[in-house]
Amino acid sequence: MKTKIIKNLLIALIFIFISCSSTPDSSKIASLAKSWVTSSYESKDAALKMVTENMSDDGYNVGARYVGFGFNYNSDLMETDGMIVTNVIKGSPASSVLEVGDKFIIVNEVLVTKKSTEDGSLSFRGKPGVPVTATVLRDGEEISITIERGIVEPTYSKEEILENISNADADKWSENSRGYEIREVVADASKGIVYLKTWDKFLDEVSGLEAEALTLTRFEFDQNGKVLTVGNMTESELVLRQTGWSITR
Repeated sequence: MKTKIIKNLLIALIFIFISCSSTPDSSKIASLAKSWVTSSYESKDAALKMVTENMSDDGYNVGARYVGFGFNYNSDLMETDGMIVTNVIKGSPASSVLEVGDKFIIVNEVLVTKKSTEDGSLSFRGKPGVPVTATVLRDGEEISITIERGIVEPTYSKEEILENISNADADKWSENSRGYEIREVVADASKGIVYLKTWDKFLDEVSGLEAEALTLTRFEFDQNGKVLTVGNMTESELVLRQTGWSITR
């Protein structure tokens, strides 16, 4: 009888050990989440290293939802190369129309320039369901396209995240930062979830004014303690109002 009890106890202890060993420790995932956010402010190299070493191969970033087309371009190359599509978001309004490499020439009769991308005169954003006409350069030929704006729910794979970081200008990585502070971290190891609240102050490139915002970042970790998903919610409207914008209809 004693032998049976001891065996059952050992089995229970082994089960507990296996369960604990397969679940990330709260302090470890909280520390990694803080290091992840810190690296994003430090430098391009730090951000690259962090994602490369600590994101799961099947991990992805959940981007903020918005109304628009659903594509990305490298704004750092806007002045020299123009608005060239570097990525088309799957399932977005643009996914059936645009191709990587397309260069925008005109949008709703407005010439695409660095100035028009910064002053809000282009019609990428606005009421969903409204068709927008544009001219793009594709394989040396100008073609006309029409895209209806829609709600875009972007996600970016680890490969896409690393590519986006690699394309960024290292010298300009943190030039607009005016400081940041991690104010709160909440971790639930049983679910592999960490929530992190950060305050930061920065120089808005368009207005040239300083603004501040709180950002809530949610991390999900796999059983190996790697980042599986990461996404942000921030005070976009507050930033716009601090820099002189207003919402009108």
